[in-house]
Amino acid sequence: MEKNKETAGKNIGSRDETIFSPRIRPIGVIKNEIEEPFLVAGNEGLDMQKSMEKVREEVRELDQRISTIIVDADWGDALKGIEAYSHLLVLYWAHKVNEQGRALKRVHPMGRKEIPEVGLFCTCSPARPNPVLACVVRLHERKGNILKVSGLDAIDGSPVVDIKPYVNSWYPREAVSMPEWMRRLMEEVDQYDRLKQNPRADFIEAIERRDLARCLIKTAEIHGHYCPGSALGVMASMHGLSLLYGLNRFDAAVTSSDGLENLMAIVEINACFADGVQAVSGCTLGNNALIYRDLGKHAVTLAIRGNDMGVRVCARPDFRETIGRLVPAFYPLMEKVIKNRVHTKEDEKRFKDTAREAAFALIKQDFENVFSAERVRVDLPGYAPIVDSIICQNCGEQLMATKAALNGICLTCAEKPYFQVEGRGIVSNTRRQA
Repeated sequence: MEKNKETAGKNIGSRDETIFSPRIRPIGVIKNEIEEPFLVAGNEGLDMQKSMEKVREEVRELDQRISTIIVDADWGDALKGIEAYSHLLVLYWAHKVNEQGRALKRVHPMGRKEIPEVGLFCTCSPARPNPVLACVVRLHERKGNILKVSGLDAIDGSPVVDIKPYVNSWYPREAVSMPEWMRRLMEEVDQYDRLKQNPRADFIEAIERRDLARCLIKTAEIHGHYCPGSALGVMASMHGLSLLYGLNRFDAAVTSSDGLENLMAIVEINACFADGVQAVSGCTLGNNALIYRDLGKHAVTLAIRGNDMGVRVCARPDFRETIGRLVPAFYPLMEKVIKNRVHTKEDEKRFKDTAREAAFALIKQDFENVFSAERVRVDLPGYAPIVDSIICQNCGEQLMATKAALNGICLTCAEKPYFQVEGRGIVSNTRRQA
């Protein structure tokens, strides 16, 4: 204890200090195809050498990428029994970290300037005073003193400092807290795997939390902009699903379409409203879970196959007055920019700004003030049939056999009428060959 008191507060890393003088001896080397680190440290801090998208892609690929750890022959006996473990903790020396990197004390995490500087020890940066890095890897096989692992983020030629078994019970199992910036960085990588397992995961989470704003933002990804029309579709679908499944009984398996035509949506207008319905419900024309009835009403019916009853949600007749009251400039600008198509770039920008304002203001309104809802009996069509394909004898293109003219050629070559969905709704059209 007395010795500890004497050294407390001293700079134990100073040159005249002899209490700690490590002699690290590598016990092996890492071989793989990673030639350079994506994060480099210098006088100006951390610098990302690749785009964030490329970094995310490489991080995701680590789970599949195989690295070889060649353990020195002198330490081969130390590997006896290691194949009984599925995962290992590999400690290695980041040998390309230079003296400037080892001297850094504060950094922007991942070199991201938008994240405020923090102390180096608050990050997992490879730039450290003693650049010993740790990584949990999956062990695939051992052949003598050679280990095949995946998930290792070291670059080729990195010296191995130590290898330990990874035993999860040694690590905290209760909730682990972290700064918001770290959580977001982790989500950027983890989100890919989550969406790879369930592409509707973000929407399902938002629906379960009744997060209309998040659903509206996700809807804008396919709609291209924010507007009160798509906001109406978001609101109608969210509330319709809650009525369909019970206000407090959401189930990830049925809160949105899985593309197998179990949840069905019948939409009655081909306007912005329809995109809100498609985005939130997951029922689309492409997965055959969306039925379009050309009725021109801001309404949607949601139903589950096998049930006779569904829920129809319809915008109240005065919904335009509600939007006009929330953002008075919206409809005059809509008249100028969208209906009359006579406007300046500044008018267009103002229209988009007011449309966004109106959309986010609208989703804050009480549902009952904007919509009516009722339980209705539904008549759903059968599952979409799988039909044969044929080759048009005239143009040589493949088409569904059920869409061919009587002589086995496509409708366009036969110059026969066909239907199309456009701004006017479902219309019949004939295309003449040039």
